[in-house]
Amino acid sequence: MKDFFSLSKRVDPKIKYISSIKGVQSIPLILEVKHSIDSSIKRKLLRIGFKTKYEINFINHICGNLPIRNLDSLKALVEISRIYYDDKASLMGKTFASADGHNSNFMMKSQLLNGKGISIGFIDTGIHPRADFMKPRRRILSFKDFVNGKKDAYDDSGHGTSSAATASIPAGETGIVCAKAFNMINYGYYSDILASMDWMVEIKDKYNIKIVVLNFGVSLNSGNHDILSIAAEALWQKGLLVISCAGNLGPEKSTITSPGHNGKLLTIGSFDTDGAKFSISPWSSKGPVAPNLDKPDIVMPGFIPSESFMGTAASASLAAGFAALVYEKKKDISPDDVKSLLKLCTTSLGELKHAQGKGYMNIKKIEEL
Repeated sequence: MKDFFSLSKRVDPKIKYISSIKGVQSIPLILEVKHSIDSSIKRKLLRIGFKTKYEINFINHICGNLPIRNLDSLKALVEISRIYYDDKASLMGKTFASADGHNSNFMMKSQLLNGKGISIGFIDTGIHPRADFMKPRRRILSFKDFVNGKKDAYDDSGHGTSSAATASIPAGETGIVCAKAFNMINYGYYSDILASMDWMVEIKDKYNIKIVVLNFGVSLNSGNHDILSIAAEALWQKGLLVISCAGNLGPEKSTITSPGHNGKLLTIGSFDTDGAKFSISPWSSKGPVAPNLDKPDIVMPGFIPSESFMGTAASASLAAGFAALVYEKKKDISPDDVKSLLKLCTTSLGELKHAQGKGYMNIKKIEEL
């Protein structure tokens, strides 16, 4: 109980800073509920003016806004284990005008597998219902907008559409499920991200979602004790293979972003190739995360000419397509088994482990599983 009452452990340090800013009347928070989200804790939160935005059932958290003047009253509630600031994350992909000298079509497509029967979940900027997602069959199986509340699928940035299209290069028959948690300038609140994850858990069996792609990152120095990392690992425990980009903060070491720094997840960095030479992309974040934990796990091409898409988000999306091929071939296996198989199906670039992990995924080795 001593740790529970230590404010340094319970309360996100950023909350103190935000609450000290003159003129700030309320603060967006994410609350970890100690046991369950029941009527008792809801009443107590209501009494101190907390306005609930989401209940995140798969991890027992509540998101909402609290008047600054009642922050001490919130801290006094023993039912609340941790209090996080509802911060923003940014996506790790961007468009480019030219891909001169780069050929990311290197060993991308299988002649035997296409991901049929498997669905991939994207938490991104949305998805545009373009022709290749709709014909010859509709591959966009479900869409939910946590930013603007629109019903029909759309993408006001293009990042989510590029992510799904990149995953479709090796896995052109996969189903696509998309939660819009990021706005048109590629930023998203943690609360919308968590609500998107909760929705993925709710519908995963209905649409046979096997993989969730997290193409965002936050620079942190908190090990695995941040809310994005905790939630991403909880997704994994629900039976979903969680693929996270490593981040675009290279070339320095120890720059892996959250949630990709979580040892449980499959973390993807980027490499460049012209088909003959290979090198780690200069922007690709590198490990180690800890003395005994190297990241990324695997690297994939970071330039996708057909989508004018680059960054570790492009690499992670491509990795998701490869993972769908493993699920197609091996059917009902666990995320841990898929991660192990994908790491076995790699070819080394000859780079250091904290830069390349096991190397790049080799589609021929996946076909031979």
